[in-house]
Order: sequence, then C-alpha cells, then structure tokens
Amino acid sequence: MISQGGGVKSVSILILVFFFSTFSPLVLSDTPSSLDTYEVEIIEPEVVEIIPHDPHAFTQGLLIHNSKIYESTGLYGESSLRIINISTGEVEKIVNLTDEYFAEGIAIVNNSLIQLTWKENIGFLYNSSSLEIIGDFTYEGEGWGICSTANNNLWFSDGSFQISQKSSENFSISNDFLTIKYNNSPINRLNELECPFENSLIYANIWLEDRIVSISQSTGDVCFEYDFTNIRLEYENENSRELNGIAYDESSSLFLITGKNWSNYYLVDFNRSFQDCQIIEEVVVENNPSYLQYIVIIAVAIILMPFSWPTFVLVFYKLLRRQTQHPPPSGTTEKEREE
Repeated sequence: MISQGGGVKSVSILILVFFFSTFSPLVLSDTPSSLDTYEVEIIEPEVVEIIPHDPHAFTQGLLIHNSKIYESTGLYGESSLRIINISTGEVEKIVNLTDEYFAEGIAIVNNSLIQLTWKENIGFLYNSSSLEIIGDFTYEGEGWGICSTANNNLWFSDGSFQISQKSSENFSISNDFLTIKYNNSPINRLNELECPFENSLIYANIWLEDRIVSISQSTGDVCFEYDFTNIRLEYENENSRELNGIAYDESSSLFLITGKNWSNYYLVDFNRSFQDCQIIEEVVVENNPSYLQYIVIIAVAIILMPFSWPTFVLVFYKLLRRQTQHPPPSGTTEKEREE
C-alpha cells in the first residue's frame, strides 16, 4: 500500500518528468537561425538563349540598361567600358581606361554609370549614353563588385565575406555591413553583384568558381546556389576563365550571364524567385520558442521543486549507502550473495 507521502512524491515526480520532457528541448536547444533547418538548394539554370561574346574580354562587371548590355573589362592596360548590342553581341561603343587602372564592377544610378577600380581606390561616373566621364569619387579598400538598389543605395563587394552599403550621394561612407552566410557559415570571395529592383535579393558570383548565390538583403543568408559548371563545360572553350558577369533583364525576368574570356553570353532562367526565399525565412521564425514558454517552465519548476526535495534526498541517501556498504568476500558464490 502506498502511503500518502509516497503518493505525493510519486505524483510530483510524474509532473516534473512530464513538464521537463515536454518543454526542456525548447530550453536546451539553440534558437534556430534562418538556416538551421534549411540546406541551400543547388540549381542548374536553364539556358534560354545564347548570344556571342568577345572572347578577349576579361569581364569584371555586367548590366542591362535601356535594352543595351553594359560591360566592364579588366586587367592593367586592357580595361574598358563597353555598350553592346543585346541581340548580336556586337560592341557598339567602347572607352578604354588608362594603363594604371584595373576596371571592376559597374552599376547604374540616376542614369549615370558607375565603374569601380580594383586597388586604385577610385570610381568613375559616366554618361550612360555617350560613356563620357562626368565625375569620379574615392573609397576605402579594394573595389570588386557593385550594384544599385531600388532606393538608389549601393552595395559594394571587396572579395571578403562582407558587403557594404553606401549612399549614392556620398560613396565613401558605409551605411551598413552585411555578413553573407552559406548554411550559417560565412562565405568568402564575393565578387560581381546584381540587385534586381523587382525583389530584395542580391546575386553574387564567387571568385574563381562557376557559381552564383542569391542572398537575402535582410539577413545575409544565401537562399539558393546556381551552378554553371556544366554550362561552361558544354559551351565554352578551354581558354575561358571563371564566371564573372551577372545582369538582370527586366523585360524577360531572366538573367544574362558570362565570364572572363567566355565566347558567349547566356540568357538563363534561375527557376527560383524572391518569394521562395521569403517562405523559408517565415517558416523558421515561427518555430522559435516564445518568452512566455520560458516563463511557464521556470514557474512550474519553482512550484514543484519543494515537493520533489524528499524524493531527491531519499535517492541520494540510498546511493550513498550502497557506495559505503562492504562488498562480499571474494570467495562468496552467487548463491551465497542472493541469500
């Protein structure tokens, strides 16, 4: 027969076990981030159209504006800015930089074209129609990629795992830094950038690789990876270098892609949208435990703790007594131990 005290102890133990088995995983586990439950999906884009590209162009930046391709090419002594026919790939206008500049990424802001340089800490402003230089500006660090957002802010990359946001009114001041994370780990060598106005994603290629990642501007998390390895192997020659050109075409909602010394531009469908990335972030946020759950767990533990003390003391006493008991003589048989 169970005594009243024993019943209270048993009930208190059962209650404690129930509550802690139910809620303790929420307390003991780390609060999940936007990538704790999401593996970056790797996608091979679909080629929609192929356009010829100058195989001598060491592509560093690419964009589409007013149905024209704008391309920045690099290397000291070979850097240029070009306007290209989007249907034929023919170079319609070209401006060569002087030998001391290594040209990098480009962006359009207020109908002016911005071109970065690699280590020279200077950017050039051009008239987007004539390619006449209308100004310049300075900035700290290396210049790699650049893209403009719908509110005329600019994202700059420098080859690291962070990108910086600057105002188009004062290019030298950074408003914000964003750490880019792939499956919750920083990803290095971010290069050419593209920021379609239709969504809040940043597209970046990885230096020395044939892949592009789409990035949430709010969190820095990579949503999807687009692998161009097979496309390059199928269509490009052995003299081609890595992918390094991303341009969004608003008229078709497709992307124009090329690379250093590639023989073609590729109009491709990424088959994923900004909405896909948003859904992933919202689902994960809903799984985060609320502060109310923590408060309930603590309150229950405080209330039930006094009832469980006698049980804990009894268990501790029995364990201590067992440890202090003398073991049977070495010659004792199993039967003698049972008796």
